Amino acid sequence: MEITLNTILNQMRLDAIEKFKNTDKHQNEIVDAAKNIMILANLARKEGLLSLESIAQTISSNFLKQLIILVVDGTYPEIIIEIATNIYWTKTPSGTNAMINYIYLRGMLGIQNGINPRSLEEILLSLMPSEQQKNYHIQMKLLHQNNDVDKIFQIHPNFQDAEIWESIHSLETIINKLSNRCIQRLIRDLQNQDLAICIYVFEQDIRKKILDNLSKGLSHAIIEDVALCTSISAQDVSASILKVQDTINSLWKAGEIYQPDNINSYNEN
Repeated sequence: MEITLNTILNQMRLDAIEKFKNTDKHQNEIVDAAKNIMILANLARKEGLLSLESIAQTISSNFLKQLIILVVDGTYPEIIIEIATNIYWTKTPSGTNAMINYIYLRGMLGIQNGINPRSLEEILLSLMPSEQQKNYHIQMKLLHQNNDVDKIFQIHPNFQDAEIWESIHSLETIINKLSNRCIQRLIRDLQNQDLAICIYVFEQDIRKKILDNLSKGLSHAIIEDVALCTSISAQDVSASILKVQDTINSLWKAGEIYQPDNINSYNEN
C-alpha cells in the first residue's frame, strides 16, 4: 500500500513540476504557498495539530482548508492522499496552481507526520527556482522580524514605584513630540542596553515610533535585548531613563535636536 501511495503522490509531483516549468505566470505565488505551510508547521509544532482548526476558516484556498480539516480530524494519510489527488486530477489545475496544490498536500502530510519544520522547509524550497527561493528567504525574514516585534508588544513591566512611572511617562511625552530625524539623532548617542530598557517600559505607540527609526540590523539586536529585560530592576530602569533624559538635554543644548514644548520639565543636575 505504501508503494502505491508514494507512486500516486509522485505522479502528482511530476505533473505539477512539469506544468510549473512551462509557465512564467504568477510564479511568486508558490512563495506564499510555502509561507502558509511553514506558518502552519510551526504553529502545529508549538501548540499541536488541533491549533490549526481555528486557522482553517481564515484560509482563502479551499484546497488547503480541506487538507487542514482532514489532518485535524485525524484522517489516515492514505485517505488524505486519495481525496487530494482525486481533487487534483478532477480539476486539473494548470501552471503555478498545480505546484501550489502539490505544496499544500506535501506540506500538510509533513505536518501530520511531525516532520521537523526545517526539513519540511528544505523540501518546499527544492520545488522552487532560485529566484523564488531568494524571495522566500526575504519574506520569511520579514515575517520573523514582525513576529519578534509582536512578542515585544506583549511584554509589559510591573513596577510598584509611582516615581518610576512618572519619569517613564515624562520621557514618553518628550519622545512622542520629537521628529523622526531627532529620534534618529538621539539613538546614535544611546547605549543599546539603555535603549532596550526604555523600549521595554514604554507604551506600545512609543515603542513602535522608536523601532520604526532603527536600522534593520540594530532593530533586530534591540529586540533581542528587550526580550531579556523582564528580569531588570527598578533601579536599572531609573538609571537608563536618566541617561536618556541627559542625552536629550545635551543634544538640545548643542542644537542637534529641536526642543519639544515641555523639555524644560526635566530637572538639570
